[in-house]
Parts: sequence; structure tokens; C-alpha cells
Amino acid sequence: MPVILDISPLLSPRLAVWPGDTPFTLAALEASGTRLGSLHTTLHLGAHADASCHVLGAGKGIHAMALEPYLGTCEVIEVRLPAAARILPEHLPGPIRAPRVLFKTSSHPDPTRFVEDFVALSPELIRHLVAQDAVLVGIDTPSVDLFSSAALECHHALFEAGLCNLEGLDLSAAEPGLYTLVALPLRLEGGDGSPVRAVLMKT
Repeated sequence: MPVILDISPLLSPRLAVWPGDTPFTLAALEASGTRLGSLHTTLHLGAHADASCHVLGAGKGIHAMALEPYLGTCEVIEVRLPAAARILPEHLPGPIRAPRVLFKTSSHPDPTRFVEDFVALSPELIRHLVAQDAVLVGIDTPSVDLFSSAALECHHALFEAGLCNLEGLDLSAAEPGLYTLVALPLRLEGGDGSPVRAVLMKT
């Protein structure tokens, strides 16, 4: 049996969201001996996938995003960089070993406390990964772009190149190496993103 590592932060009212975004609320109604829950929250909650329509006017909703990038062999790469730094191609240990790459930065360690100086990707890195046939890039921070980025350069670079992304992963227990990733987004019509239950499997 494969070893399953859950890389999804716990969804609760304590989970921090992007400043100004809709926090997590779970309400319950008791009716005829049953409990009926309702959820109100941002789609960009915890471990989540962005749809290309999140930043591209003519982009796809999350329901129309291909599922294949979110399922398959992936590589966890650990990088240790100063606060608010961008990951550059020279920070990689070598050529990528899988078409899905997850970056462990440890720069946003507490999912219940939002910090603004987390590490992010760079457009140069995305072009470097595209040249190596990557299909998905993930990171253990709230965004592939820096908090201060108004232009969202990395979001645009990813989706214009046809790559998918994952943000908000909990890679604290994931050692660098190869895994099988399962992180399927919900089929939300027109959604600009979706929470995912992201897991890594190692045999």
C-alpha cells in the first residue's frame, strides 16, 4: 500500500485567507434528526487551484480546466531563500525530474497567520520549467506571486503558457523527492478557483 501524505491545511474559521478575501464559515442546520451544513468562503482557500479566468479575461473556469495536470508524478523541491524573494532557475538543484513541481519554501509556516513576506515564483523560473515540459507548479505559500505584486506576473506567465498551479500547500512534512500527486479541483461551473484535497503518495 502506498504511504499517503496529506498536504492540505485544515479548513476551519482559523485558517487565514488573503487580506480582504472571504473567510471560512461553516454553518449547520438541524432538521428531522439530520445535520445539513452550508459553506461560505473564498474559492482560494487553503490548498487550492486557480483557474485561468482568475487573471485572464478569456481564461477558462475551473470546471473546464483539464484534470491530468493535477494527477501524476511530481517532484518536491526545497528552496531556502530570504523573505519576499523570488525563486529563480539557478535556485534549482538541476533539471526537474517530473512534469509537476512543488516548491517547499517554508516561508509561510502557519496557515492560521497570514504573513506578507513569503517567497514566490519568478517569470524566469516559469519559462525555465515550461522549456522542460512542466504541466503544473505548486507552492507552499498563498500565491505564486509576491504579496506586493500588482501585475501578477507569475499568474499570467503560468496560464499564458498553459500550466496549472497549486497554492497554499502544506509541505512541512514532505521531504524533497518524487511522489504521485493527487489534487483534483471541484467541478464548479465558472469558478475562478477551487479548494483541493491535495495528497502525495509514495510507494
